[in-house]
Amino acid sequence: MTENPRVRRTQAERTASTKAALVDATIETIAEIGYHRASAGEICARAGVSKGGLFRHFDSRLALVVEAAEEVGRRNLAGFRALGDAPVGDMLALTRSQSRAQINAVWFELLVAARTDAELREQLAPVASRLYAAIDELAVVPSSGAGVAPALLQLMGTSLVHMFDGEAVLREVYPRPELEDARLKAATELINALVELRRDYPSVAVERLDKEK
Repeated sequence: MTENPRVRRTQAERTASTKAALVDATIETIAEIGYHRASAGEICARAGVSKGGLFRHFDSRLALVVEAAEEVGRRNLAGFRALGDAPVGDMLALTRSQSRAQINAVWFELLVAARTDAELREQLAPVASRLYAAIDELAVVPSSGAGVAPALLQLMGTSLVHMFDGEAVLREVYPRPELEDARLKAATELINALVELRRDYPSVAVERLDKEK
C-alpha cells in the first residue's frame, strides 16, 4: 500500500519514532525481566525493530540503555514535579508512591547492575548526578518549608527519597506494611515539627552544605 504523501513522515520523524520505540521497549524489558536478561534481541522484538535498525540509531546496547536511563530520569522527575505543593503528609505519601512506581524499579535495576559493571557505572554516573541534582532543587520549592534553611530542606528531601527507595526494594522480598505506615507517620510528624520551628538548623554539616553550593 502506497503511503499518502500528505501524511508521509520525514526521515527525522521516522528516526525519532524508531528511537522512542527502542527506548520504551528497553524500559519495559528491564522492568519485566531485569537488566541482564534485556538482550538486544529481546528489546528489538518488543520494539518491532530489527537489530540492524537498533545499531543504525545507537552505537551499542549500552548506548541504548543509557538513553533509556535518561528517559527513566525524566519520567521520575515528572512524577516528583507532579507532587506540587501538597501538605507534608500527602507529599510524603506521594513521594513514597513514586519510589514504588515501576519506572523507579528500572532505575534500581540499573543502579544494582552498575555496581559490578564498570562501563555501565561510568556511563550512568552523570545521569544519576543530573537526576539527584534536580531532585535536590525540587526539595526547596514547597512553600510549606518556608523558614527552613534551603540546605536542610535539600538534605531532608534527598534523605527521604533514599529512605523510600530502600523501602521499595526491600518490600519486594520482605514487606512490612505496619512498619512502613509507622515510618511514614513519624517522618511527617518530624518534618512538620521542624517547619513549625521556622528557624535555621544549627548544624555544622548543613552550614557546610550551604558553603559548598
